[in-house]
Amino acid sequence: MVYHNKLSLSQNFLKNRDIVSQLINASDLNISDTVIEIGPGRGIITTLLCGKVAKVLTIEKDLGLANSLIKQTSNITNLEIINQDFLDYQLPCVNYKIFANPPFAITAEILNKIYLSDNLPDSMFLIMQQETADKFIGAKFESQSSILFKPFFEIENLGNIDHTSFTQKPQVKITFVRFLKRHSPFIKDQDKLDFYNFVIYGFNQWQPTILDAYKKVLTYTQLQTIKKSLKIGNTPPSKLSFDKWLLFFKTYLKIATEKQKSAINSLSSLKSS
Repeated sequence: MVYHNKLSLSQNFLKNRDIVSQLINASDLNISDTVIEIGPGRGIITTLLCGKVAKVLTIEKDLGLANSLIKQTSNITNLEIINQDFLDYQLPCVNYKIFANPPFAITAEILNKIYLSDNLPDSMFLIMQQETADKFIGAKFESQSSILFKPFFEIENLGNIDHTSFTQKPQVKITFVRFLKRHSPFIKDQDKLDFYNFVIYGFNQWQPTILDAYKKVLTYTQLQTIKKSLKIGNTPPSKLSFDKWLLFFKTYLKIATEKQKSAINSLSSLKSS
């Protein structure tokens, strides 16, 4: 299957129903699912989703688009249209999946919100810019995004979407990405926020090596212990493998004091705000 912008707050809406059908068929959605759609726009994805799953919750910030979609879909019984900014939306406590073509400019914000939620989706199928997708996949090298999401999701690029499939032709490559929740995550749920703060802190110190990034908080002895046991050496944060990041974090949990953990948590909060 082959699916062959400028960055702004506007959306690139799909116009080709055949392409939308292919995308939905490439997902793991089934008749028993509750699915959240983010930014439905004119509803081309919405109506096809409603024919595939048990319940669709579509979140549309724009009041005009939401009202238009309500009128357009008045005969669809398994659809709920919510006029709200997704970034302010309370995600469900029950099992759910996400299928969306969100505004490209806020894809990272949307995924950050989902990451920090108490209940992660079973899967996500997102249309996004190739550059953004590469960061979450860690295609060329690991990034803050890939390190954060890989413990909880298997992430795969399912293919590019042709630019002629959109109402406004994107000027960059657009891709279709699957996030499949791991049955056994590599990080415990109770450690997820600590991991989030730890990774954000490490990537935002702008130091030449991963050990230098933590030298303001961890002691020389602690850093030497980590260097020797993990054989990290003079590796930059983006060149440290995903497995080594996991080992580094788990070692940090064992040897760091509560005061040190609090310092990293508070400093990383400033970086992510």
